[in-house]
Amino acid sequence: MTKVSIIVPFQNVENYISKCLSSLMYQTLSDTEIICINDASTDSSKEIVENYAQKDKRIIILNTGKPSGQSYARNLGIEIASGEYIGFVDSDDWVELDFFEKMYNKAKSDDTDITMCQAQLYDDKELRFYTNDYYSLKPLEKFKDTVFHPNDTIDEILNINVVLWNKIYKREFLQQTGAKLQSGYIYEDLPFFFETYIKAQRINILWEAPYYYRQNRSYSTMQNSDKKVYDRIPMVELTYKILQNAEFFPIKKPEIVSWIIDDIFHRYTLLEDKYYEDYYGKMKEFFQKIELTKEDEEILAKSYCWDEFCNIKERSYFGFWNFLIEKYKTSNKRIKEAEHKCNLDILAIKEYLEQYKKEQKDEKDKIVDWWQNYCEEHTEKEAKRRADEQFIFLESKKTEELKALYDEFQQKLTKQEYELKSWQAESVKQVREKLTADYEWKLENQKQHYMQALIDQKNYYENHFLLVKILLKFYKKSEQIKNKFKKIIKKN
Repeated sequence: MTKVSIIVPFQNVENYISKCLSSLMYQTLSDTEIICINDASTDSSKEIVENYAQKDKRIIILNTGKPSGQSYARNLGIEIASGEYIGFVDSDDWVELDFFEKMYNKAKSDDTDITMCQAQLYDDKELRFYTNDYYSLKPLEKFKDTVFHPNDTIDEILNINVVLWNKIYKREFLQQTGAKLQSGYIYEDLPFFFETYIKAQRINILWEAPYYYRQNRSYSTMQNSDKKVYDRIPMVELTYKILQNAEFFPIKKPEIVSWIIDDIFHRYTLLEDKYYEDYYGKMKEFFQKIELTKEDEEILAKSYCWDEFCNIKERSYFGFWNFLIEKYKTSNKRIKEAEHKCNLDILAIKEYLEQYKKEQKDEKDKIVDWWQNYCEEHTEKEAKRRADEQFIFLESKKTEELKALYDEFQQKLTKQEYELKSWQAESVKQVREKLTADYEWKLENQKQHYMQALIDQKNYYENHFLLVKILLKFYKKSEQIKNKFKKIIKKN
């Protein structure tokens, strides 16, 4: 059995499909099949895929014959897939070369129904990579390196990434659930995700981002604000029906309804003006189907779009716009009051900062003055004292050692004179010359030794007390100036 079946629907992606297929052909997991479904492309996409298929027998090409949508194409791929696991890759995206090996090993080692991973986003206009909490699966980070059940995630379930392509599914599990993507719609991944997720028994996550999702490309199905947004209503309605069968629905119902209201109304705000009224009618029809108890309404009354929800259910399209205008006026007044208060707070903060800066500057000036005074009073004296100590030490040491050497010489000389009294004058002279030469050599050797010591000390002094020299110069100069002023004063 093939380990992973990779389903790639494509339509008019001639600029991107090569990068996608190259990343799949050279996967480190070679035991795969790549099912490419051509959804009636009118550019050179089909020819590009066929060229790849000639190079790699694992590539299977299906043709829809007429534009049928991504959902229909994916369902075709699921029907013929033979892999142990099934994965999805969008034709304008690409993956790391070890993506499916890591995903398969992760799923296989934990025997999961669904394995998810993080994703990197690539902005096709700005040409940059980035990520966010939704695509990095941050809501599920507490389940790191664990296998979990859907009921474990009831607090996070509405914030989980619902896309197909960052997951692989056990094929046997998909067959048991009978889950299919809703043909002819966009946003089809929303009900498919929840239908499979709440039926799964074992789920885990690969905490890496080896999938690259391209955003903001031209002609993408996810960039439009036209009638395609209408599809959101039936897909959310189907999702709501699916969630009603979940074990956790009674507990999460108010939160789920709030999420649905906010989602559907948010799509309304994205539409072009000419589609407002038509979308409004469909939105109202769906909202009127949602049954709520008094307890549900009390909880939902605190939600963000509750007023909009109630008015949409009861008002006509134009009546709803009157409601929004009145609400905006009230909100606008509150906003202005808040802005005014905020501006006052900002002025107060600026005033405080100015005062703080002034106090800091005064404090800094005080510290600088104190330090300068300290340096003038102590640094110069201390440096001069240390220098004098070093010179005195060297002079005394030199005197002591020279005196000891001289005393030693005198003792030797006296002894020699005593022993050589009977010698001839010439012998005495030679002995004296030899002793004198020895003395002079030792004296010269000792002199060089002390000279080197003085040089070393001089270097030490120059390196470590350069500032002292400068201060002494200024000190002497100031003394000279003082003396000159004294002389001038005396003359006058």
